[in-house]
Amino acid sequence: MKKNNAALKSSAVSAIKGAVTVPGDKSISHRALMLSSQVLGITHISGLLEGSDVLNTAKALHSLGVPVTRIGTQRWEVRGVGIGGLRESDTVLDLGNSGTSTRLLMGLVTPYPFTTVFTGDASLRSRPMARVMTPLSEMGAKFICHSGDRLPLAIVGTADTLPITYRLPVASAQVKSAILLAGLNTPGRTTVIESLLTRDHTENMLQYLGFEVKSETQKDGALSISLTGQPIFSAAEREIMVPGDPSSAAFIIISALICKNSSISIKNVCINPLRIGLFTTLKEMGAKIEWRNERLVAGEKVADISVVSSHLKGITVAAERAPSMIDEYPILAVAAAFAEGKTVMHGLSELRVKESDRLAAIVAALNACGVKAHAEGDSLHIVGNGIPKGGATVTTHYDHRIAMAFLVMGMASLEPVTVDDASAIQTSFPEFTNLFNKLGANIHPLQSLSSAIPHSVVIAIDGPAASGKGTLARRLAEYFRLDYLDTGSLYRAVGMKMVYAGKDPHDRAAALEAAKSIDAEDLANPRLRQERIGQAASVISAFPEVREVLLDFQRNFARSGRGAVLDGRDIGTVVCPDADFKFFITATLYARAKRRHRELQGQGIEVVFESVLEDLRERDERDEKRAIAPMKPADDAFVIDTSPLDASEVFEKACQVVSKK
Repeated sequence: MKKNNAALKSSAVSAIKGAVTVPGDKSISHRALMLSSQVLGITHISGLLEGSDVLNTAKALHSLGVPVTRIGTQRWEVRGVGIGGLRESDTVLDLGNSGTSTRLLMGLVTPYPFTTVFTGDASLRSRPMARVMTPLSEMGAKFICHSGDRLPLAIVGTADTLPITYRLPVASAQVKSAILLAGLNTPGRTTVIESLLTRDHTENMLQYLGFEVKSETQKDGALSISLTGQPIFSAAEREIMVPGDPSSAAFIIISALICKNSSISIKNVCINPLRIGLFTTLKEMGAKIEWRNERLVAGEKVADISVVSSHLKGITVAAERAPSMIDEYPILAVAAAFAEGKTVMHGLSELRVKESDRLAAIVAALNACGVKAHAEGDSLHIVGNGIPKGGATVTTHYDHRIAMAFLVMGMASLEPVTVDDASAIQTSFPEFTNLFNKLGANIHPLQSLSSAIPHSVVIAIDGPAASGKGTLARRLAEYFRLDYLDTGSLYRAVGMKMVYAGKDPHDRAAALEAAKSIDAEDLANPRLRQERIGQAASVISAFPEVREVLLDFQRNFARSGRGAVLDGRDIGTVVCPDADFKFFITATLYARAKRRHRELQGQGIEVVFESVLEDLRERDERDEKRAIAPMKPADDAFVIDTSPLDASEVFEKACQVVSKK
């Protein structure tokens, strides 16, 4: 999906006032759609969040054979297929930026004897899936995935799933939910044990729809949640009303707290006890927040919330509270910046694997806005200084909560705050800007660099292995809305076709025919990362005829007129010598070896650092001395040494080059 990149600028206002409703809760919206598909009959869902994440869940369910229809604004109809009623998708399930959609659907399709392929945008493809794959593998699923247990990913389900008892090693509502969803179509009782309580929206929705779910506190204080699989349901009509998202309400609440003379009323907000950690924390900081008209809706506690401007003070937030407010730490950090004194938040390790490394992103953004902040391990330390300076452009890393949090900061800081790319806000709060401006905010778009360049532009990126060129290429393609080609996957695609057709990789004629037949879908196939595919690719790459065909493929890709980013070792010198922008991304051999060593360790591969160092040294020598198209910078390439830089700094440097040119 092409994103509508946009920079937004937020300036100080006199007050935030009014009565509003916020978008439906995203977590509950996902579960309302998925669980409605598992009961026979029609379920009418009102208040559904219509952000891109939830819409991707609806689209994926439709691909799996579930009729999902929008019948009005925030009103949907799901015709449930019942337990065991899903069918194999004819297409790859593209979940965009939604980790919740991906991980929960992985559980839902586990007990089916077919293969489902998942992919997503660059951000989602960078996130680890191992924590979900581990318990689902114990239940019988098999996985083929990209290196580092990342998307693209294929899950091979089975009709013979086994019920398991699984203790969560890390508090995660997504992992818990994935296991329970797999347990729906698994005979017997599936049990999840959590030492720290996590969001229980899945259990609440299961019970509301009539599934047998049992929760018990164990002797050690952990909670055991058990589900009886393969229940029998009669067809019926059902109603689900999705309450307002407390995570979305948090931005409005804190804007009213930090902007003087403000008063806000928010209707119909979910106040599930496991979601109100932020509200409890804000009250401890001195926030004037009241709940009114408390009630129970579709298994969830709901209330109207009133807020007025308040003088906040710094506090310490215990790690035990993190699961109940894990998504609210970016906006809490903004509140802490306006508070008097120091605020310390513990237990934030989960923020490292969100849409971005949120912990690092929060610290960088606060520092840029003149706020003293740093991370120590999984703790965040912020020194409040009354009214922050602001006046910075915050890098969002395509993270919706970072974008919204720092737009809120701009409403009360001394100088305006700009976020470089607010397009991710569409995933959870599509009406964010309009709603806030109606309440008195001053948020307006700036012309994004991505809209200032022609969409036919071609960017060539070369460099040695482990230099970071692939990461940069994917980010530039996403940001500038250009097509992306990982040229290194071309030979693997040919090798894959040979291997799965039962052909000998040494068969030159067969390899040539396979090279002529590859297409974009082949390049997204998770089988590309199999070891035997890599071995076949190594043989095939020696055939000049194959190289010539793949050279034509690359050039045709670049000349499509849609714009393109290509990365490899001879893009700027041979493939696209006329590219609009050429980069050569390099780093010291030692720095690259350290990166590759960390990557392999993250995949659970035990390897000696010295062997990684030697492997890269030998590869560099081969690439630099090969007779055909040796690896070297193009004469007019912009060279970036990534040794002392992180991925965001490399990206920013590349964007500056494009901007100046």
